[in-house]
Amino acid sequence: MVKQERAGRTRQAVLLAAADAFARVGYEAASLVDISRRAGVSKGALYFHFVSKQALADGVRAAAGREIGSAALRALRADGPAVQGLIDLSQELARLLREDVVVRAGVRLGRPGPRPAGAPDAQPADATWRSLTAVVHRLLDRAAEAGELRPGVDRWACAELLSSVVAGQVLLAAEGLGRPAPEAVRRLWTAALPALVAAERCPAYRV
Repeated sequence: MVKQERAGRTRQAVLLAAADAFARVGYEAASLVDISRRAGVSKGALYFHFVSKQALADGVRAAAGREIGSAALRALRADGPAVQGLIDLSQELARLLREDVVVRAGVRLGRPGPRPAGAPDAQPADATWRSLTAVVHRLLDRAAEAGELRPGVDRWACAELLSSVVAGQVLLAAEGLGRPAPEAVRRLWTAALPALVAAERCPAYRV
């Protein structure tokens, strides 16, 4: 048991060091020697847990996907208005991109849009992206069923808008152009909310 715990700690240290390197300099420039040094392990110990830089990148993206997936699941399971769930999910994603280096590295390794040369395959990130889009659609459907949305609102257009909002947060964080601040997300929702719900209902939501 002690040996397993030690191995688990080593694996986590390597994963965090790799995430830090990928978030700072990208996949191609990240060095396994630098990652092992930052993790405080030998290169042999690194290879014991991750056989290549590709495997490390896959591990970081998978961990990022789990964190983002957990945030989406919490939004789906939360009590209260579905539109509030959308707002809270957006804020939580912004928080993860600001504070969690694994999530930040994961989206840099596998963000939506064209792939940079030399970057690893994007399938895990694509799956996470599809899951987020599905959650947006489900919450909007729930909001419509509960009568939260404005009469005649186009749910598909709203889903595209909100998915673009999430994509913008991810792209900004992935490119290092500034991590989504709470104030920026609040401004965004202040502008977008009247397109979803009647004006008299807007003050009921926490943006």
